[in-house]
Amino acid sequence: MRVLFERLADYARSQPDQVAIHGSDASGDCLILTYQALWGRIRAMSETLLALDTQMIGLAGDNSVSWVLIDLAAAYAGISIVPIPPFFTADQQQHVLETARVDRVIGSLHPDVALSHASVTTLAGLPCHARDVDALPALPPAVKVTFTSGSTGSPKGVVLSAATLESVSVSLASTVSTTAVPSRHLVVLPLSTLLENITGVYVPLLLGVTTVIPSSNDLGLIGSSQLNLNQLMSGLIRYRPQSLVLTPALLRAVIHLGEQHPGAVADLKHVAVGGAKVAPALLRAASRLGLSVFEGYGLSECGSVVSLNTSEHHCVGSVGKPLPHHRVFLASDGEIMVVGATFSGYLDRDFHPHQGVVATGDIGEFDDDGFLYVKGRKKNQLITAFGRNIHPEWIEAEAMAYSALSNMVVLGEGKDYLTAIIGSDSPDQAKQQLIQLNNQLPDYAQLRAVIFTAPFHQQPHLITANGRPKRDVFCQQFEPKLNTSAQSLLTDETLPLTAHS
Repeated sequence: MRVLFERLADYARSQPDQVAIHGSDASGDCLILTYQALWGRIRAMSETLLALDTQMIGLAGDNSVSWVLIDLAAAYAGISIVPIPPFFTADQQQHVLETARVDRVIGSLHPDVALSHASVTTLAGLPCHARDVDALPALPPAVKVTFTSGSTGSPKGVVLSAATLESVSVSLASTVSTTAVPSRHLVVLPLSTLLENITGVYVPLLLGVTTVIPSSNDLGLIGSSQLNLNQLMSGLIRYRPQSLVLTPALLRAVIHLGEQHPGAVADLKHVAVGGAKVAPALLRAASRLGLSVFEGYGLSECGSVVSLNTSEHHCVGSVGKPLPHHRVFLASDGEIMVVGATFSGYLDRDFHPHQGVVATGDIGEFDDDGFLYVKGRKKNQLITAFGRNIHPEWIEAEAMAYSALSNMVVLGEGKDYLTAIIGSDSPDQAKQQLIQLNNQLPDYAQLRAVIFTAPFHQQPHLITANGRPKRDVFCQQFEPKLNTSAQSLLTDETLPLTAHS
């Protein structure tokens, strides 16, 4: 992270009074740090962390300026760190502690996480727990370990070197700096997710602008998949951000607020969207509000962002062109492959080094202008009884444009038709919106039946910690019901559908 800290030192001299970070401290009070103050605090905190003589810091808790200070100070001191997402379950957080051999926890964990016999102090206003652990296996120096919430429920540790994090951050900053740079970024996603950690902290600081870091609760985010719209609107009006990084679900919420209260998005100049495929209808709705929305693509193994649309190079429906620090190509079956600044390996009880090409598991294609299109997960592709290959993520992304269809998973492997599994308290509205959705889809991708269930966040076994569907669990739970409980969208009867003879 040499370049980042050189920039911070330079900004501390050249623009000492420019606000670097504006947000909440660990106690929830407002804290504003100029570039001069931030640089001084990072160096002082790094000395404190070095004195702890720790092998792996576990950084936990809600978004705060204190969280960022610990993260930056650990990087400056060359101390390995693992962010622990607050939306992980107690078992998942415990898994992170044990797998990464965390010997110092800074911040608050789930109350059911065992921290017995741990000595407790305070650091940057955050509780600091010492733990007795086994020695780590040999890792590259100064790493960040990011745990991804997989469909199995056991998070997987992705080991990233400081060099990889810097390559991604500098590449993004240089790409953004070719256009009008937003001067105020609002952190919305949890900082424990690699995407916001890089785009919400490292990139704005590389560019010398202000990043605003309220707590997630202040913005109405509850866990990883629930949202209070009124609180989000209040946050947008209060902080007046010029840039955001969002998931498609949050983009839909921001568009809804902008349609109802245009002043809430009046200052927004740049919205980057990732984490899942974005429906073209959402992008069109954003455009009607005057919002510049840029879809991107990435994964933890590649240090987050791999490709991104920009104002200079933009093609709706694509995930943009690969960033300059990566080389992206397609395997013979269409799988997206990435070479360049990638992860060092996986961490469980042992460290499993990785070198060379990252096979992403995603199917894609390039157009003649070099824009990348992601079709869906290789393992999720459905083949219907009519021989049609369908990526359910495409249909689910189109459904995100409809309020009653935000909790929807598509099933239909080997069947004559596709069925929508919808978590909704408003089945009548959902049915009407499904009919509207079908009018946009080709006949082979239309949803001919539906099964209603409770909203997915009320059935946590169906989704990962960050809100993505566990497709194997959906198949186990709902495929036996496809011929008995699915309601036809052609009639009001509950009947199995058959192919036309």
